[in-house]
Amino acid sequence: MSTPPRGVHELIEHLIETPTDRGLIRTSPDVLFDRFEVPAEVRETLRTGGRDDLHRLGIHPNLVIKWLIWSGRPTMPFFPIDYYFARR
Repeated sequence: MSTPPRGVHELIEHLIETPTDRGLIRTSPDVLFDRFEVPAEVRETLRTGGRDDLHRLGIHPNLVIKWLIWSGRPTMPFFPIDYYFARR
């Protein structure tokens, strides 16, 4: 696993300890990014990236899942329900 970008793990760990700040992920993520000095080049991936994109940044998988849940994005790819029925 590669080294995560500066401040990202600290940011997510802060949100574990301070649930009242989790809403900022959706409303004002730059406030959090600035506070924890998250590099500009990874901010868009944090805003919109999926599980694999975040993992490629070197973010610990447990923290990836937390980040995605708190930002309202899926934690795993979904498949259409008809895929299941077509196989039966």
